[in-house]
Amino acid sequence: MARKRYTITDSDRWFACRWIEKKLKNPSWLGEHRTYKASRGFELINESSIHHPTESLNRWCESWLRSQEWEQLKNAIRASRRRAHNPDSKTVTLSRNAWLLLNYIATKESCTLSEAIERHLTRNTTNDA
Repeated sequence: MARKRYTITDSDRWFACRWIEKKLKNPSWLGEHRTYKASRGFELINESSIHHPTESLNRWCESWLRSQEWEQLKNAIRASRRRAHNPDSKTVTLSRNAWLLLNYIATKESCTLSEAIERHLTRNTTNDA
């Protein structure tokens, strides 16, 4: 028997459902023909799985997600857990150019990206006052 790709836990179910709902709004996520059917199936498990909602969610994922989508979901769940355990940290998306500039500064100053931002923004804020 093939090994299951991943198992969503009860504590991760809420986040996984929100993530899947968001993804299903894009008709091309699973492919145009698959996304509509998957979306309808997802609605049905949310309506009918009162006693074992996490089991139903895992079955839906096994049926509809390919390894790439499973990997995306798994990474999103891990990131959600990290954010929950470290409320002092935030995740941002940078353009490639912004990342290259920030990485250059951090490497030159032997510090983390966060430290580079804090150092340079603190300098600029102090100079403006």
